[in-house]
Amino acid sequence: MSNQTALGEALKQAVQTMSKRRQADMVAEHIYAKYDVFNRFKPLAVGIEQELVQALPQFDPKIINRVLSNHCRRPRYVKSVARGGKRFNLNNRFQGEVTPEEQAFALEQPGIREAIERQDARRAEAAERKTARANPAPAADDTPQEETAS
Repeated sequence: MSNQTALGEALKQAVQTMSKRRQADMVAEHIYAKYDVFNRFKPLAVGIEQELVQALPQFDPKIINRVLSNHCRRPRYVKSVARGGKRFNLNNRFQGEVTPEEQAFALEQPGIREAIERQDARRAEAAERKTARANPAPAADDTPQEETAS
């Protein structure tokens, strides 16, 4: 048994002595720290759970799946699926597309459609403010105008 494998096995045994909740928290912290695709709540590639289980042999696959399920239920993730587009693997590389059916299902979740509309409105306002700062309106002419007598 190599040093790397012995260390991984020791970590696995130590983790298994913790409560399931504590294990899930630790695995989630590790996944969010290691994989940017999770931090940015991008739509995940279909089959990513197998990738995660293979990439993290020191953790119980059931706990990894629990963390993945929790992530995929978060409103921020559901909004990203509802917007559609590309799916991404652990290396943040394009791997598939969100199907129209998946997109429609995400949009049906409570509050998601409204949250997207609010987010789009905030983004539009921010873009308008940015444009206004970049292109200030010409200053009004301060010279008095002569009144015309009638």
